[in-house]
Amino acid sequence: MDPIRVLIAEDEPVARMGIRVWLEESGIEVVAEADTGSKAVELAQAHRVDVVIMDLNMPDQDGIAATREIRRTRPGSKILAFTSFSDVRHLRAAVRAGVHGFILKDRESEDLVRAVRALANRETHFGRGTAHHVVALFQEIPEQPCPLSLQGLNARQLSILALLVDGHEYAAGVARELSVSEKTVRSRVSEAKEITGARTLEELTELARHAGFGSPFPRRTGSGTSSLGATADSPR
Repeated sequence: MDPIRVLIAEDEPVARMGIRVWLEESGIEVVAEADTGSKAVELAQAHRVDVVIMDLNMPDQDGIAATREIRRTRPGSKILAFTSFSDVRHLRAAVRAGVHGFILKDRESEDLVRAVRALANRETHFGRGTAHHVVALFQEIPEQPCPLSLQGLNARQLSILALLVDGHEYAAGVARELSVSEKTVRSRVSEAKEITGARTLEELTELARHAGFGSPFPRRTGSGTSSLGATADSPR
């Protein structure tokens, strides 16, 4: 298989060097580096990259604005927000801009490599320390009908499904991300299976995937628009 082609958008030279070393040691090809948001947009298009590792706090053009532009001009590239911001406001802004994953800068190198591989494989990835904010974003979405296959599920059940589709281990990995017990995860999954009519965990996960959980959040249907479609807040 061809190596994954990555653009690193980070204004700190030492950080860029560290990221390059981590990725290249794992067989991932770094084809370009950008120290400003506008340069990231230019290089993503010029090099037709698979994944952009995007620092949100960039000079010239911040990572949120650069993400929007890359999604417009190079929709085939996946964007991984790589940032020290861990609050729900910045996660919300990144999701609204169109990122496919979010990972904090204090994670281990293996976590970054895992995230890049997930995005290159057309999956989403929300790293440790962000799952509780994902739940908060679910709770912000105005009440609108879920896809028919998921109607009746509550925010906690939906957040568990999101993590399962994202590849988190059942039930230990999901429990760790949500800071709950494995028993709670298993109980919520059993409830979700009963509500949806799914017979197995795999069938339940497949229902979620078909309902839109392959994007950062499930697509809602109905006459209104999701709050995720609004203009993003600046992370500056």
